[in-house]
Amino acid sequence: MRIKTIILLASLMFACGQRKENKQQVKPVVTEQTKQKEEKPYSNPALIFGSSFGEFFQSLYRNNFYKEMLAFTSIRTKKKFGSKLLHHYKNEFKFDYELGHLSNITQEGDTIFLTYTKAYRFATRHKVKIPCVLENDSIKLLLTNLRKNSFE
Repeated sequence: MRIKTIILLASLMFACGQRKENKQQVKPVVTEQTKQKEEKPYSNPALIFGSSFGEFFQSLYRNNFYKEMLAFTSIRTKKKFGSKLLHHYKNEFKFDYELGHLSNITQEGDTIFLTYTKAYRFATRHKVKIPCVLENDSIKLLLTNLRKNSFE
């Protein structure tokens, strides 16, 4: 009796496995609206997975990722300051204060300004404007000086 049951189940399983269904391939309908979504470029590189570039750059600073900070520094800044820049990031640059949330993004020419109105430094509220530029589809920091608080 067991052998008959096993043979019956095996034959049913084999028969089910051999069954093929002829399904038609469904092609997606392309409308003008879907074309616009596909062709639209990345809309705001200053926002990175729900956080802003300023918060991202600050996390690099807090974790001592100085080479990564250089990677996210604009070519103009690198040309202007050269080898002094890495030394500045390691020893002089101060960016370890509460930045707060991004308040505003403005653009003047090719420079994008990220404004943080609720930054706290030494228990005092400050407005911090971080200048950036768009290079190769990513946002990069633009420094005009090598002071401790470069964003003042």
